[in-house]
Amino acid sequence: MSESNVYSFKVDKGQLERAKRFFARQGIPLQDNLRDLIDVAADCEQCLELHEDDAPIGELQSAFTTLLANSKNTWHLNSVLQEAVLTLAKITKMPVDVIVNILGEARRIKTDTA
Repeated sequence: MSESNVYSFKVDKGQLERAKRFFARQGIPLQDNLRDLIDVAADCEQCLELHEDDAPIGELQSAFTTLLANSKNTWHLNSVLQEAVLTLAKITKMPVDVIVNILGEARRIKTDTA
């Protein structure tokens, strides 16, 4: 295992506490998920760098295999968050199609501006 660094950033205290409680409801500690997301992002960047450096396909495949292995640790977050949003849509009596349209538009805008 490589050397670890402490990384911190400012967040609203109330937001942080609510996020911790939300993830605790799901049985998945917030801190572990943040570490997993960083691992996946770092693995993605490594794959992109190898591709840009015209690395041999075997090296790319090896890095991608690591990415896939680490992605298993975060894949559940997509369904957890989607399920929570849809559950809240029902609680608030918001039509599901409105939620889906808003989320789809957010994805389109994020992609267009990236």
